Amino acid sequence: MDVREKPGISYSWRSIVRGVHALKKGLIWRVGDGTQIDIWSDPWLPDGITRRPVTPRGHTLLRRVSELIDPVSGDWDRALIQSVFLEEDVARILCIPVKQGMEDLLAWHYDKKGVFSVKSAYHVLDDGKTRDKIRQQGEISSSSLSSRSPCFKWKSV
Repeated sequence: MDVREKPGISYSWRSIVRGVHALKKGLIWRVGDGTQIDIWSDPWLPDGITRRPVTPRGHTLLRRVSELIDPVSGDWDRALIQSVFLEEDVARILCIPVKQGMEDLLAWHYDKKGVFSVKSAYHVLDDGKTRDKIRQQGEISSSSLSSRSPCFKWKSV
């Protein structure tokens, strides 16, 4: 997944590399038990460009999403989340359903069912080019780039 374009690679390899980048842009973790998701580096929040917390990590030792889940109730530990994250992230985290007993699931962010398609990946790449051009012209802010609802329903595919 960490492939890079190099000068002189063939058209086929360049296409594969760009496809991998499109795939990485569109992946999101759906929270099950939270054990596989890194809070700070994995895309797991249902909106925003990066789908990661905007809260600076600071000196917190929390690393996995599972550490934000109350082991007794199996739901979010609201007090902990409110003490660590900015208000914007608190709202985004608390609207995510937790599925205890299920593994975390990688899904395609740009499909309601989480299923990847070449057509939607093409749109992700095409939208990225359009956004870059508009951003260069100063006609769009990063806060207006999110077209997703901040909450979603967890569905297995």
